[in-house]
Amino acid sequence: MTGTPDLTSPDSYRFWWEERVRFNDLDALGHVNNNAIGVYFEQARIALLHGAGGFREEDPWTVVLARSLIEYKAELLYPNTVRVGARSLRLGTSSITLGCGIFLGDQCIATQEAVAVIVDKAAHRPTPIPESLRAKLLEA
Repeated sequence: MTGTPDLTSPDSYRFWWEERVRFNDLDALGHVNNNAIGVYFEQARIALLHGAGGFREEDPWTVVLARSLIEYKAELLYPNTVRVGARSLRLGTSSITLGCGIFLGDQCIATQEAVAVIVDKAAHRPTPIPESLRAKLLEA
C-alpha cells in the first residue's frame, strides 16, 4: 500500500465484484441514481471484508462505515452489468480506508474512498483491527 493508486484505473484493483443495474436503480432521467451507486460500492466493500474474514456472526467485532467520499465520473444507464473494484488504501489502529471504482468495461463510472471502523459489538466502541483481518487486507 505505497503511494496513492489511481482509483479510476482498473489496473489498481485485485478484488472485483459484479453488479447488475436494476430498473429500480434509475432516477427520473433514466440514469442510475446516486443511492444505487452507493449500494454497489457497499456490496463490494462487504464482499472484500467478508472474504478477508469480517462479518462473521461469532466475531466479537463488526465493521461500520464512518466516511464515504464518492466522485461521479460518467453516467450509467439500464440495462448494464458493472464491475466494482475494491482495495485497501490505509490501515490504522481501528480504521480501514478502502478505495473502490465502478467500471463499465474499462470506463470508470465512479470512485469511492471509504473509511470503515472496527467496532466491538458489545461495547459499541472502536477496537483494534484483528491481526488476521489486517494481514488479509494488506494483500487487498
